[in-house]
Amino acid sequence: MIRLFAVALIALAALGAWPKAAEAERCVRIFRQGNIETLINTCNVCMVATLIRSRPGNAVPVGREFNVQPRSDFPVPFKGPGRSRVKAEWPCPGEKGAQNDLLESFNKPEAEPKCVKMERSDRYDVVLVNSCGLCKAVAIERVAANGTTRSRDYFALKGGATVPVRANGYAQVGLLAEIDCPE
Repeated sequence: MIRLFAVALIALAALGAWPKAAEAERCVRIFRQGNIETLINTCNVCMVATLIRSRPGNAVPVGREFNVQPRSDFPVPFKGPGRSRVKAEWPCPGEKGAQNDLLESFNKPEAEPKCVKMERSDRYDVVLVNSCGLCKAVAIERVAANGTTRSRDYFALKGGATVPVRANGYAQVGLLAEIDCPE
């Protein structure tokens, strides 16, 4: 009876120590040794990890992002009492599966508008017209009459679509760039 109880207790302890499904899918983990914490990347790609650090007596936790190279460890600069946790992780820019930087895409020279044109309309002041059969994302800029206040806005237009552009109190509207719609 005691052996059965001991085996059941060991099995429960092992199941409690087993990583949960969400933790098992993560690439970056925290290894603690005393008050020193180290990030360990178990995947074959560079990862950006967002850490949240809570210290006793501090009401507001500190958040930091760290790049952790593939299959390596990175000592975190946090020392002393407190606990850190990985809030989010994603591949480093340029790695497979990384997020596209849409603002950077609009700044490339090939982003010069080719398919989307800005035209005057009877019903609306200005409309964007996509003359291509592909979805296009465009950036516009509104400028106030004094020239100092500016506002940028972004639209996604299906092939052949027309979208009205409202002035929103600004004096001028201009088409800055276009790119293929992000997937």
